[in-house]
Amino acid sequence: MLHDLPEPSHEPLPQAPVELVVWQLQFAEPADVVPPAVGTALAEHLAQDGGGTFQLQRLTSQTFAISFPAPGVPQAEQAQIEGWTLRRGPVAVTVNRQSLSVETNIYDTWASFRTVVDLAVQALTEAVLLPGEQRLGLRYVDRIVRPGVRKLEDWTGLLAPWLTGPLGHPQLRDVVAAYAQQVDFNAQADGIRATLRQRAFADAEQRGSQTVILDFDVFREGYRLIETDATLATTDQMNDLAHRLFEASITAPLYDAFATEPEGA
Repeated sequence: MLHDLPEPSHEPLPQAPVELVVWQLQFAEPADVVPPAVGTALAEHLAQDGGGTFQLQRLTSQTFAISFPAPGVPQAEQAQIEGWTLRRGPVAVTVNRQSLSVETNIYDTWASFRTVVDLAVQALTEAVLLPGEQRLGLRYVDRIVRPGVRKLEDWTGLLAPWLTGPLGHPQLRDVVAAYAQQVDFNAQADGIRATLRQRAFADAEQRGSQTVILDFDVFREGYRLIETDATLATTDQMNDLAHRLFEASITAPLYDAFATEPEGA
């Protein structure tokens, strides 16, 4: 059971490798979020966290999907996506007919991120009649680059053994140029599931630096009513589980490196 993993520390890591955090609530049916009053209500609620105002922008975009109305005859269908995007620095809140999401590419603390999620859910439940939840998810993407890691096999002392894959093979490890894997975990008793996507490679955009991406997606699927308190409680559970998986994916030396204050700090 994933919840049987050791309890995480939840202590802030000065050199945490977090590159992206995304929380998303997908609706079971399209929601009526287009009226200007919805965007205004979101902006007013979000400003209550004390971090300043969010810039409100109307969201209008188009997507294309391929359908097959006749056997073997693909046809592109155009769909309109309407809603609102609110931005403050690296934090963005987006609502459209299909979903509500909060994301940041500069992660501070769980408390501050959760506050934005809380205010966004409260604002939307008060502004519109929400149709119900189809999927609730929390995603952490970590990009790990460490000094001294010059070839793939150097990760064997930093990543947990269950993630090193071919790097543990005595004949293959020297010739592995890159590898990727996806691990899907069964649903827990509370219906929460998780997927870990991992990739290890030499990043050409970073002068060939050996890089590991750990992408943790914790989620639940299936229809249920949207209740603010219950949604936030489940979000906390997902955050806890994501941290358990993160700490289970790395070794003590790598965790200690993340917990060390950077030089010159």
